[in-house]
Amino acid sequence: MWLRFTPTTSSGNMWATAESFRKPSVGLLLTVGLVVSCAAHSAAPRSPSSAANPDAQARKPWSVLLITVDNMRPDHMSVYGYEKDTTPHLERFAAEAAVFEGAFSTSAWTAPGMVSIFTGYYPPVHAQSGRFSFYDSEMTSALRVLAQRGYEILGQAIWGPSHEDFGFERGLGELEDFVESRLSNDEPYFAWAHVPDVHLPYTPSARNAKRFGATSRASEGIEAVGNHRIILRRPEEAQLDFEHAGKVAFGKEDVPEVIALYDGEVADVDERLGRILDRMRETGLLDRTIVIISADHGEELFEHGWVGHASTGYDAKLYDELIRIPLIIRVPDRSLIGRSSALVQGVDIMPTLFDILDINDADMEPTMQGRSLLPLIMDGTSKIRDFVFAQTTLKGWSTPKEEIGIRLVAARSATHKLIWVPTESGARIEGFDLREDPGETKNVYPQRVSEFRYLERALEAWTRDNRRAAAELVLGASGRRLRSIARAALGTGGLVDAVNEWLAIQTMAETWGLEPDAFYADEPYAARWHDAQRLADEMIAKAMDCRTKNGTLNATRSSQARDVDAWICAGPKGSSTARDKMTP
Repeated sequence: MWLRFTPTTSSGNMWATAESFRKPSVGLLLTVGLVVSCAAHSAAPRSPSSAANPDAQARKPWSVLLITVDNMRPDHMSVYGYEKDTTPHLERFAAEAAVFEGAFSTSAWTAPGMVSIFTGYYPPVHAQSGRFSFYDSEMTSALRVLAQRGYEILGQAIWGPSHEDFGFERGLGELEDFVESRLSNDEPYFAWAHVPDVHLPYTPSARNAKRFGATSRASEGIEAVGNHRIILRRPEEAQLDFEHAGKVAFGKEDVPEVIALYDGEVADVDERLGRILDRMRETGLLDRTIVIISADHGEELFEHGWVGHASTGYDAKLYDELIRIPLIIRVPDRSLIGRSSALVQGVDIMPTLFDILDINDADMEPTMQGRSLLPLIMDGTSKIRDFVFAQTTLKGWSTPKEEIGIRLVAARSATHKLIWVPTESGARIEGFDLREDPGETKNVYPQRVSEFRYLERALEAWTRDNRRAAAELVLGASGRRLRSIARAALGTGGLVDAVNEWLAIQTMAETWGLEPDAFYADEPYAARWHDAQRLADEMIAKAMDCRTKNGTLNATRSSQARDVDAWICAGPKGSSTARDKMTP
C-alpha cells in the first residue's frame, strides 16, 4: 500500500494516510446528466519605478513578458557561473536586471510549477497536479486581477486542464511574431511565452552541439536522448501507452555526450532570446516592458542515475538539479539591478510583479502565498523566507488518476534538505546536510534525525497554511457558484445553467479530492465544505423536482435565496417571479 504524505497539525504521526473525498450521489449525477443532455503577500505595494521616477504615475502601466524555458538549469547557464559560455546574451541582459541565485520551483514538472507562478499559490492549494485537475473560473486569480486593471492576458500552450481558467484570454502564438505585433500597440499586456527547446529530445544546432563537445559517436543512450521525449528508467513497469524509448542502457561514456547536447540546447535558446531581446531594445518595446526569464523546473543529467524529470522518466525526484530554476527580472527604468543568493520560489514572481506595478492583492481570496522579492534587491535584505518547498507526483503529466495522490515532498533550508519519498512498502525519508553534501548523495537522516526536526516542523506549518489557503480558494468559489445556482433555479428557466454551476462544484470536489492532504480533512473547513456540497445538492434536487411538476420555484420575500427550505414550487399558472421575491 502506498503511503501518502499527510503531516498532522497536532501531535501524532507525521506520515499518516489521507482519507478519500466526498463524492456526489450517483443518482443525482445520473439525473443531472439527463437534464444537461435536454475555480501571504498582502503588504502595501512598493514600486521601484515610482521611487526612481516621480512622473511614473503619468505614463501607461508597464507591460509584462514572462518567458519560461522548459527544464533549463541555472547551473548550466554561464550567467549563473557555469564554466561553459552557454548564455552570453542573457549575461548582457542580466547586467541590467535582478538575478536570483537561490530560486526554486514548487515542483519537478511543468504544470504545478507554472500554475504556482501564475497564482502565487503552492501546489496543494491550486491542486493542478495532473491531467485530471481543473481550476475553477470563479476562483481568485492574479491574472484576473491584472485583467481588471486593463491588461490583456495572453499565454502560450494555455489550453488543457492544468492551464485553463486562470485568466488567459487568448493564445500568444510564436514569441517573435508576438513581439512584432506589439510594436505599434502600447496597450498594457501580460504575456507568457513557454520555450520548450531544452526539453527532451536534445537536438541542438550542429554548431552548438560541436561547440560544447558533442561528437558523432553513436550509442543506444545517445540515440534515445536525441529522438525521444520519454526515456523510462523502468519501462517494464509502464502502464501507459505514451510513446517512449523502450529499454535503454546508458554507459559512463554517454554522460559527457548527453551533457554536451543539453548545453547546446541551452546555447540555442540563449541565441534565440538574445535576438528577441535585441529586437525589443531597438524598437523601444523593452523600455515599456517588464521582462521575467525563468523556468518551470530543472532537469536531471545523471546526478542520481538517470536523465530527464518526472514526466519524461516516470522516476520522480526532488533533488536540487530538478527544482532549482533561473530567475531574472528586468524593469524598464533599470531601477532593479543586482544579485541575491536568498531562497526564493516561483510563487514569489506574481507578488513581486504586483509590488512593481503598485497592485495590492488584498482583495484576492486568499492572498498570494508568495512574497515580494524587491526587498532583496532594493533594501539589501538578506532573506525573505527560511524555507522552500516542493512536491511532485510519481510520473508528472503521465501519472494515472489512481496515483495522483502519491507525492514526493521536500523542504529545504539554506543548509539542510528533507525529502519524503513514498514506497510500496511504506516511505523513505531522506535528509541531506547541504554544507557537506551539496550534491545530495549521502542520506544522513537515519543517523541524525534530531538535526532535521526543524524541517519537519516547517512542513507541518506549511501544510496548515496550505489547508487554510485552499479552503479560502475553494469555499470562496463554491459560495459564488451557490449564489449562481439560486439565481438560475429560482423563477422561470435557468435549470441548465443551475446544473452547470452544480457540476462546477462537483469538479472542485474531484480536483481537490485528489490532493493527499485535503483542506477539508480537519475542522473548521470540513463542515463548511460539506455544507456547501449538501446545499448545492439540495438546490438542484428541489429545482429538478419542481421542473418535473411543470412548476416555478420562488423564494419568499423574507428569506435568503440560499435558504432552500424557503423555496416554494408554485403551480404553472403562478405569476410572480423569483427575481421579485428573493432577497439578494
